Amino acid sequence: MTDRENTEITRVTTDGQDLAEKAADLKKNGVTDVTVVVNTFNYTRYKESNGGKELQPVIDGINKAMDEGLKIRLDVGLKEGFNDDEVLDFLQLTLMHKYDIVFLPTMDYDKIKAKMPGLHKIDGDFGEVEMYKYAVAKGRIGFMKN
Repeated sequence: MTDRENTEITRVTTDGQDLAEKAADLKKNGVTDVTVVVNTFNYTRYKESNGGKELQPVIDGINKAMDEGLKIRLDVGLKEGFNDDEVLDFLQLTLMHKYDIVFLPTMDYDKIKAKMPGLHKIDGDFGEVEMYKYAVAKGRIGFMKN
């Protein structure tokens, strides 16, 4: 068994606004996984839908957490007419980074999956999430079970 298998996974969930400042302390205190709830990576949409908050601190926080060796999961709620045009942007993140992008049941999953042909289901127990992946991707795409 590896050390990873012997340690308990400790996950925190955040909006990411102060993650850059806290990532090192989280790691030091035994956190292994960070879930960031972010529904858009469009700066204008983010600001409009998050009470005027800026997106850049979230991006900086995700990058800092990765630098600290924390595993990143992004929980994304898609809404038709708001951010459903960003599906491929989120998918592209899995090609470049070892993120888990988990879509929440806020939109019909069949419509989301239709935008991602060639996605293959991964066998295994992922708890409340069904995991998928592209063969060349570093990360995975998940769908929260209803």
